[in-house]
Amino acid sequence: MSDDRPRRLAGYLSGTSEHQINNTVRHALSDLKSSVDGILVAVEAKTKNNIGLEVFHVTVNQETIVKWRNELDRILNLFNMELNISATLKLDELLSSFQEFRSNAAFNLEANAQVPEVMPVRPKVFIGRDKLVQNILQPLLQCRDVALIGPGGIGKSSIARAVLNDQALASKFHNRFYVRYDDMDAAQITFGTFLDRIVKALGLTTSANADNMINKALSTSETLLVLDNAETFLDAAVDASRIADAIDGFGSRPNVAILLTTRTTVLPPNLEWTRVRVPALEEDAACEAFKLFYTPSVENSVLIKLLSAVDFHPLSINLLAQAALQNEWSPQDLVDAWDRQRIVLLDAGDGKIRSIAITIETSLNSPSVVKLGDTIYHLLQIIAFLPQGISKKRLSAIFPGVSDIESCADALCRQSLAYLNGNFITLLAPIRLYLSERYNVQTSGNPLLKKVRQYYAAHVDEKEIVYQDDVNMEHVFAHWVVDPEYMVYVLRLIYKFVYALFSYRPRPVSLRRVISALDPDESCQSVSCIDSFKIFTFSQLPRRLQVSLEKGTSLFAISVLLRWIGQIKESEEITAEARTVLLETGRQGRVRLIFFDCVIALIYIEQGNFQVAERLLQSASKRLSTMFRPQRDLKDSLRYGLALVRTSKGEPGASEDILKALSIFRRAGDPEAISNVYYDAGYAEFHDGRIDIAKKYFKEARARVDETSTEDFVLSLLGLADVADHEGDHSEAKGLRARALASVQRISDRTVPFANRATAILAGYLAMDGHIEQARELIVPAVANATKQPAQSIVVCKYLAGMIELIDGDFDKAQNYFQEAVEECVSMGEFNFRARSERALGEVAVIKGDLAMAKKHFEATTELCKTMGIPRKCLYRDFACYIPNETFDGWEQYQDDMLQT
Repeated sequence: MSDDRPRRLAGYLSGTSEHQINNTVRHALSDLKSSVDGILVAVEAKTKNNIGLEVFHVTVNQETIVKWRNELDRILNLFNMELNISATLKLDELLSSFQEFRSNAAFNLEANAQVPEVMPVRPKVFIGRDKLVQNILQPLLQCRDVALIGPGGIGKSSIARAVLNDQALASKFHNRFYVRYDDMDAAQITFGTFLDRIVKALGLTTSANADNMINKALSTSETLLVLDNAETFLDAAVDASRIADAIDGFGSRPNVAILLTTRTTVLPPNLEWTRVRVPALEEDAACEAFKLFYTPSVENSVLIKLLSAVDFHPLSINLLAQAALQNEWSPQDLVDAWDRQRIVLLDAGDGKIRSIAITIETSLNSPSVVKLGDTIYHLLQIIAFLPQGISKKRLSAIFPGVSDIESCADALCRQSLAYLNGNFITLLAPIRLYLSERYNVQTSGNPLLKKVRQYYAAHVDEKEIVYQDDVNMEHVFAHWVVDPEYMVYVLRLIYKFVYALFSYRPRPVSLRRVISALDPDESCQSVSCIDSFKIFTFSQLPRRLQVSLEKGTSLFAISVLLRWIGQIKESEEITAEARTVLLETGRQGRVRLIFFDCVIALIYIEQGNFQVAERLLQSASKRLSTMFRPQRDLKDSLRYGLALVRTSKGEPGASEDILKALSIFRRAGDPEAISNVYYDAGYAEFHDGRIDIAKKYFKEARARVDETSTEDFVLSLLGLADVADHEGDHSEAKGLRARALASVQRISDRTVPFANRATAILAGYLAMDGHIEQARELIVPAVANATKQPAQSIVVCKYLAGMIELIDGDFDKAQNYFQEAVEECVSMGEFNFRARSERALGEVAVIKGDLAMAKKHFEATTELCKTMGIPRKCLYRDFACYIPNETFDGWEQYQDDMLQT
């Protein structure tokens, strides 16, 4: 009944249960926390390749110019803003090593609005592109697909925004969606992350069935789909062909037009694209754009000569104007500053100036930047390195002791080298590209990187930081873990980070590939025995095996997270790999395998897969029994899981074993988990008919927490309300549920899965009591909010939305909700609500007189009960609001062979 069990139990992997293995280690652990920080400082003192100010002021030699000439255009066409540069990995190695570092569309608090993402507005500064916009509108208004092709910084995204906001286009297309990929690179993209961005833009729920959901949404009306920075997924390191096929599928719909912006000319092959090359600005437009920012009078002939040197490239013009404005240069100062940069190139005999490179170098060497010293360059490196950029409001916290960090950030924004995107300071794609290629190759020598690492390590399980900076954290840990000196430490951070995502922001991660590629033999061999004792949990375990142990543990944590969010296939693949790694480490690995089997079994139980959960727990128990001095916590955890299975199957006497799990959480000092165990024991007794004992346990559950522990407090109230109903005190039951509702409604963050699930349950009870309109007022936003959450919350909300409509007699609406619930259940491997939804669909079919269809649904329900391993009578050993009332008796008739077809 509580979907929090797996998360809570997983939280003790590196805690009490592991500490039980030997007494020597248990005593040593008290020193571990204070020692690790000191060890890190000592190890990090061995810095490599310090980066100083001089790297930003090098003389550009002839070889560099040749490289720019031959490579810059190629690079601009291959990659977008997010180049992953590490001290330990070369650029080409990174691009083949990482599959994805970001998903779920927007990664800030504003992205959690329960509606499709807000479309961007028309650019305020938009000069010289009107004719081009009209040329683009013509094919789009005929529902033909258009690709805007050009190099970075040429203005493709601005043109797309202008097109998107055209009135004629708005009249033609009822739905217009803008999907950004400018904060990812080709190495990060998979088929899933590609679809996930579109899902978020459309306001849909993340789902394993995302492709079908998108196609279904696109089929409803005339739709324009803008895919910005399409080179990111067209050049994807993996799944490029699947992505192209998906785009072909979207564009093949007669009511859908696609507008791509891309640097590459390679497009999905099965659509008839109208290719529009985006040129540089015309001379007059370029001068006008420059003068919007730079107000001193300058002759057009001088300005044209200057701007032609940057090929009338829009971004370069903007940067040049900003540099002149911020430094208060006269026209002659501006020309002189430019000449100082271009002389180096002209001396190389190249004959062709690379505009974006020269413009950026001019900004970097402007007095307002140079006067801030090394720090501003180091900060620029960090912003280019981090996918999300750097949080502006937490600059001082991330970089303590760096007194001028705020001034440096402001200067970068004033120079248009960086800009504020929400709460993060980040870079435009061409600038990030240039800086990453030229300056970030030796990022580990940047003194600010150590502070970023320390900050994210210290806040690895802090809700607010994980919620807002999750992409950056994943990126930093992925680069850090490849350092042989830090493998064990960072692998443990990764475990904590994945666990925090499980708790606060369940989403896919891309860490598997970098973890899988780690070679334990490459871990640092020069650590002394004393230092090893302080760093390792198991002091006698060789370094190589310690790396393998933490590697397998991290992989298993990722597999559990993916299983929870419904990515079953990927989870099973990673589980198999983790098992292989852990089995190579001996007893310690086998112990962790048993623990993770228990966690996975609890997820199976939440999804109604009791039969598989039972087999997994029994196998783990058998393996544990063969170990010398098996851990007590593991034994109690396995008994706890098996007791939950027995309760679900209707077998009596399970509460005794459930209560044995109390010892685990008492030692950990977790009152919320203790409350949850009493709650589980209470429902075991309630369904066994021992109401007085159930009431006692529910009261114990409530006594362990206060109203600030919303989830456990509300669950205890719901248990007591069911007891009150059973005792005939319906007034008391209503009062308890009203109190529970008030507690849930105090949760300000509606992205919390429990908030929507509990709201839906309470809406179900209101409908049972005849308060249909009040129930609808609760369930509609709950369903909308749940679409932003893992499928488990969606299933519960949609099922109960169907139950409310079933009670009210709107059978068509009820049928739609139940069908949607079935689809969600299939995609995530959920059986409980799938069986209940099939039964409910059978009842709707009976009411509509389609007895053959009703029988089909009831047969499906029966087969699902067999798969779950429960008798049909135990399908509803849960909240009473899940059960159709007695007027819907088709299921009973079917079980009694009285349903005539």
